[in-house]
Amino acid sequence: MELTKKVILNLNNIYKQYLFYDLETSGTNPSFDQILQFAGVKTDLSFNEIERYEYRIKLRNDIVPEPGALIVNRLNIDKIIEGQTEYEAVKEIQSILSSPGTINIGYNSISFDDEFMRFNYFRNLLEPYANQKFGCIRMDLLPITLMYYLFKKESMIWPNNNGKVNLKLENLNDLNGLADGMAHDAVVDVLATIEMAKRFKEFDPNMWEYLCGHFSKKQDYARIQNLEEVVFSDDLKCRKGFFIKNSFGYQNNCISGCLAIGKHQTRDQTYWLRLDSDDFTRHSSNNEIQNALKKNIVKRKTGVPDFILPTKERYFELLSNEKRNMFDSNLNWLYNNFSELIILKQDLITFEYEDKQVELDSSLYHRDFFTNKEKEVFNHFHSLENPSDKIAFVETLEPSFGREMSIRI
Repeated sequence: MELTKKVILNLNNIYKQYLFYDLETSGTNPSFDQILQFAGVKTDLSFNEIERYEYRIKLRNDIVPEPGALIVNRLNIDKIIEGQTEYEAVKEIQSILSSPGTINIGYNSISFDDEFMRFNYFRNLLEPYANQKFGCIRMDLLPITLMYYLFKKESMIWPNNNGKVNLKLENLNDLNGLADGMAHDAVVDVLATIEMAKRFKEFDPNMWEYLCGHFSKKQDYARIQNLEEVVFSDDLKCRKGFFIKNSFGYQNNCISGCLAIGKHQTRDQTYWLRLDSDDFTRHSSNNEIQNALKKNIVKRKTGVPDFILPTKERYFELLSNEKRNMFDSNLNWLYNNFSELIILKQDLITFEYEDKQVELDSSLYHRDFFTNKEKEVFNHFHSLENPSDKIAFVETLEPSFGREMSIRI
């Protein structure tokens, strides 16, 4: 089954290297847990290794590690009370991940590792979005793996337990011999990720480049704009496409036919209505209808997985007959009840989260970006090498976010 080859991102013209990386952490909460191990391997665009990095970070005094996390990553207490401080290590890691012309990539990295890096940068007064600035781009091999599983099954041996698919990296590594060593060691996981990316690209280079294009906001936006338009009225026009997402379930081939309802008025977030998971015609009252529609909304950011594909017949083949019929039925129902879509769209694009008081370590999404004045203060703080000079400088600061976070550092 061939994917369209239009609008392909030419990596060679824009970026010059990959930085494959992986983290082992003290738990799963990016606000209140920390990185314990970082491994990174820089390669060229043909996956030839250029440089390797590894950092062991000692446990901070205010962190209680989750026992489950230590069982998974096999890091004992003796190991994690030694190493670099988080502050010094994260400064060095940021310089690696924000090197111009770099594609930062891992396995499930955008959902997990990248969030950890962002909060680690934030609480250490470093640019939280450095991995997306300075001529860098983020990619994630997990959604690419899902696409190869769906459309290029011959590319890999796929973990399957009594009909249940599991795309965990350790399972793929065991079956396909991607890298030697213990699973959940950051270095081993990075080497396995590189080898899998290499095999995917060699198996079908056109598909690889096409999927890479989805991680470019410009390319992703252009592809969304090229989706088939559904005209409900002069004031309501939506795009329709197939949304690929693990949580839709492997029994459903992780695919759902959706309508793009709209984009939030202040955030880079679009809303997609699933048309094949609930029969909208069975609801009668306005409240029931709106509740049903909202339950079938999927959020998505531009340039971030999951993938969106056009409504071509070859993709419809992934839907069961029941879901294809529901898709058609719901779409026809919406043509006659598009006023419900207008209400839904207005609620979604204007929705704002309640402003809550949160602990400073977790306040990243509750405050504005660093101001230029704050950046000047933070850069001066970073430039002071002697801890006593840092302390003296902090004592001159007025009460503020920067002063409190500097004290914690």
